Amino acid sequence: MDNSEQILTLIKPFVDQGKILSRSKDEIEKNINDFVLLFEKNQLVACAGLKDCQEGSMGEIYSLAVAQDSQNTGLSNQLLDKILANAKQRNFSKVFALTKFGTEWFIKNNFTKMQISDLPKKRQKYFNYDRNSSIFFKEVN
Repeated sequence: MDNSEQILTLIKPFVDQGKILSRSKDEIEKNINDFVLLFEKNQLVACAGLKDCQEGSMGEIYSLAVAQDSQNTGLSNQLLDKILANAKQRNFSKVFALTKFGTEWFIKNNFTKMQISDLPKKRQKYFNYDRNSSIFFKEVN
């Protein structure tokens, strides 16, 4: 199973629960370099994409998932550390995420809840008002 298939398998339960937006295999393959991946025993246990917004030196975190049987083991913090290192390497000044769930995790990890108007202008155009996600920003140091 290649990395894109493993990502699809990992995020599927969260997509089914409405926690993560569905992505096609083709979409993941096209953006595979966006992804930070954590493996244990050659099995993908955590992932997150980091997309360049091409505006305001910001990156969007998406498809953040930790396998259900690996939750509460510190993997989400390892994943966040890698995402922030990737963001720093790519010269992003901020990262943000849109989420309907896990808001406590973002707050605990020093993200700040923001408004739609704080998103990059291009991203504001694609905000899904029906989904009504919370928006969290974090400075990249």
